[in-house]
Amino acid sequence: MKEWQEMIFERLDAAYQARFEKDQALIFLNDAYQDALFWKLEVSKEESQEFTAFMQEFMAVRDLFISLLVDRYPSNYREVEAKLEHLRSGNQVEVAFTSNLVESFA
Repeated sequence: MKEWQEMIFERLDAAYQARFEKDQALIFLNDAYQDALFWKLEVSKEESQEFTAFMQEFMAVRDLFISLLVDRYPSNYREVEAKLEHLRSGNQVEVAFTSNLVESFA
């Protein structure tokens, strides 16, 4: 599990470093998402709730980041940076499970 998280964090860090080069940043974000999909294939039932919580927060970070990248005049990226740090720190995430979300990531 840690290996997958580290690969995703590497891609997110690379995207953040390339944030002023929209195409490059989007490629790194796509790579992070693909890593998450491959990780999903290896998730056991014991890890499924933790994986779902991580994925929910990852998707929120990714969506915010993409919205800033495609904005013609993006605001600063401090919120993305803060969300990345929160995701990396592994703080407990309150997860509001919906049946579709649980089924899609389980």
